Amino acid sequence: MSEKQTQNEILRMFGTTPRLRLWRANVGAVRIGNRVVRFGIPGQADLTGILPNGKRLEIEVKSPTGRQTPSQRAFEAMIEKFNGVYVLARSTDDVRRALEKYL
Repeated sequence: MSEKQTQNEILRMFGTTPRLRLWRANVGAVRIGNRVVRFGIPGQADLTGILPNGKRLEIEVKSPTGRQTPSQRAFEAMIEKFNGVYVLARSTDDVRRALEKYL
């Protein structure tokens, strides 16, 4: 399954539950006339949200062979430093296991 397919499955499974909030977080740039507008933070996770206890949730989705970039590892360390929850997910099962204690 591709990263995009896995991401969509995670959003379908967890994005509709009333016990948490989860949404897509994009990183990129767009040209508007002569200006370039950047959005997102380099390395941020694919999905972001809020757990019932108010903790920040970040889910980085990877294929079975995908690896985090250095900026993604730095983002993970920052989220964990501030007591957020970071999940490196290759499947919906990875997310389910990581969130069991919060939901």
